[in-house]
Amino acid sequence: MSDRAQKLITHILDIIAHKDHDGIDAVLADEVELNTPRFLKAITDKAHVQIVLKTIPKIVEDFHYDRTWPCGDEAIMEFKGNIGPIQVHGLDIFRLNEQGKVKELTVFIRPTKAHAALAESEDALIRAELGKARASA
Repeated sequence: MSDRAQKLITHILDIIAHKDHDGIDAVLADEVELNTPRFLKAITDKAHVQIVLKTIPKIVEDFHYDRTWPCGDEAIMEFKGNIGPIQVHGLDIFRLNEQGKVKELTVFIRPTKAHAALAESEDALIRAELGKARASA
């Protein structure tokens, strides 16, 4: 078992439990890549990745992780929640660098209705947050 992977899992579970979503910033590497089912191309801008990850708990009600697996330099976390009446179920696969920071996150989500509901809700929030971030930069 990787201590780095278990530390990441513990940190993320703490972020979720305390609704301290800004805490995600501390676990991301400067060169981070986010692979989502929404886009073919990975998101590689760290500020954009931060905004996406902070937006999800605002969209997915009762977002929580049910099971976790530290696996070498990867942490796999199964999540659940709902968007209105639609149940959301998925996996986050975090790949870590030598410092234990997330260098790659791949997200899988099901069912298709959940994916579509997430896309619809997420777009407006992310555009607004990206606009704010770029205006203050």
